[in-house]
Order: sequence, then structure tokens, then C-alpha cells
Amino acid sequence: MADFEINLREFNLPDVLQFLIQLRKTGVIRVNGELSGEIFIKDGHIVHATDGTEKGFESLLNLSLARLEKGIFESGVRTAEQTITEDVGKLNESIERRRIEFEKIKDRLPPRDAVLAKSTKELPTAVALRRTDWQVLAMVDGKRTINEIIAQSQLGGYETIKTIVWLKEQGLIYDPKEAERLMAGLIKYLNAFFKTFGKNGLNWFKRWSELNPENQNISTSIKIDEETFEITIQNPLSEEQMEYFRKDFGDFFKNEGPQIYGKLLFKKKLEEMAAELK
Repeated sequence: MADFEINLREFNLPDVLQFLIQLRKTGVIRVNGELSGEIFIKDGHIVHATDGTEKGFESLLNLSLARLEKGIFESGVRTAEQTITEDVGKLNESIERRRIEFEKIKDRLPPRDAVLAKSTKELPTAVALRRTDWQVLAMVDGKRTINEIIAQSQLGGYETIKTIVWLKEQGLIYDPKEAERLMAGLIKYLNAFFKTFGKNGLNWFKRWSELNPENQNISTSIKIDEETFEITIQNPLSEEQMEYFRKDFGDFFKNEGPQIYGKLLFKKKLEEMAAELK
């Protein structure tokens, strides 16, 4: 029977582990989300971790960096395996270092269940592929998901992810469903925005659209029914255009909002929008 459940969308896994370690607990925490796995603790020491494909520190690292949903801790559960022997301080230091590195690339990685494909682009003469680059590139076949490539590459999750991001940015591999996914994300964002701000939001969008040619170009790609606020994408936007839109339009309406709602009510409105986006 579970001792307690943890919402890992609100609390990160390393903090939860630190809490259990400080209490010198013995047991297992089972997590799921982007990855699923188990982490075993004995008398306040992490002794074993697995994510279904790897074991030990690499598995602990993969789980610590993944987007997780829920964790369940069961006390008293033991394991015969010991794949981790480092002390807590060294583990935390290693995880934090990798976390900082991972933060720089995680938003450039497609979802773990995305199926990647090779592009027809030739390798630029100035770019040299390492052995690990060739190893990952050979596994991109239009059938394997990113998780499957990570599991089968035997390079470790972090190294494989870095390689996939680099190959994608060189134009050697791509996500065939990226445009569809990005447009779905944009529609979700706008639906949350108009549900929260209604006619005021529509007026902000119209005014923002008239500020410059770039804004006008983006706005003509987005059709909004002024009665129902139904969103239709006329022309897909590039990733760069969507990043620009979210930042520039976000800055615009966040500057306008307090003038209409007042600071406190507008802050509450932003919290409502954030809740819709979860």
C-alpha cells in the first residue's frame, strides 16, 4: 500500500528524494510521466534506480530530467540490486550540473514519443560527425520514437538527447509532425487566452496586429470568429514566428491588462489562463 502520492508536476523529483533521504527512509518511489521508473532508498541512501531501459545513475538522471506526472512512495520495499553507491552530496551535484545543461536544450527537443525521420539534406563539409552522431543518425528510420532511440542507443539518455537536438539543428533529422504539434499548441494558447479575456482579449489582439508588418503577417494567418472565438489557422507559422508571437503579444497584453482590470484582478486572470493551459 502506498504511503503517499506526490504530484510531480508541482514538485520536482530531486526535492522529493532529498525529503525522503533526510527522513532516512527505506522504500521505493515509483514515478510515471514522460518516463516511468523506480528509485529505491535504503536508510536514507539511494541504492538503485531503473527507468525500464537503464539502471543506476544514468537512470536516476533520466528520471530527474524528465517531465513527470506522479510519484508513489511505498516504505519498507527493498531491492537486491545496488547500482548506485555515490553519496547524496555527489549525486545532487552531478544531477544539478546535468540539469543546468539540460535546461539549455530541453525546449529544442521534440516530445519523447515523437517519431523522427532523416532529411534529404547533405551534410555540410564544415560539419564533422562523431561516432555517436552516426550511431544515433543510423537509428532514425521514421519508425522509432525518441524514447526507443534512447533505449536502444546504449549511449545514455542525456548523451542521446544532446545528439538528437544537435542533428535536428543541423537539419539532418526532423520531426514530421512538428508543424502540426506547434499549431495545436498555438490553438490551445489562444483558446485559453480568449476564454480568460473574451472581448477585451480580442481588442488587444486587433490592436497588437496593427503595430507593425510582422504582427500583421502573423495575425492574417490566424482567423478568429468574433462571436464564438473559434480559432482557425489559415497558414502554419514557423517556430520562430510562434516564439515571437508568444513573447511580443504576451508582453503587449500584460502591459495593457492592469489598465482595464487593475493589478490584482489582472494577476488573478493570468492565473486562470495558466490553469487552462495545464
